[in-house]
Amino acid sequence: MKLLCALLLLPFFFEGLLAQCPSPSNLLNDAGEKLCARMFEHSNIYFEQSCGGSFLDAKNGDDFPYMPLGWGNKISSLVVANRCTLKVWSKSAKGGNNRTFNAGVVYQLKDYSNGLFGDWNDSIQSYYCTCT
Repeated sequence: MKLLCALLLLPFFFEGLLAQCPSPSNLLNDAGEKLCARMFEHSNIYFEQSCGGSFLDAKNGDDFPYMPLGWGNKISSLVVANRCTLKVWSKSAKGGNNRTFNAGVVYQLKDYSNGLFGDWNDSIQSYYCTCT
């Protein structure tokens, strides 16, 4: 009986390990407000396990030339809501390389080149998010 209870509770202990990216068409915060984008701390080679760890929400019109404390060079995956764009820079104060992400899911930022030899994984230092 104890073994059966343990097996039934096991999936709840690993729920956070199997993260799943939210849908761009229904990107909402905990209060039910529409978001422009959600940026995640972790990604994974298996897409169904990307969008894990802590996340940073961006609302329409958010303009951050400097990332919030603790978020510089930490973003590895992101979701941009429908009819929205997220523009990111590789240096603070909107300096360095930049890239615009349109609506959709970016499972791994390492798949997007940043300059000649780099990629966007853990490289975002500032952002601007807009929706139409």
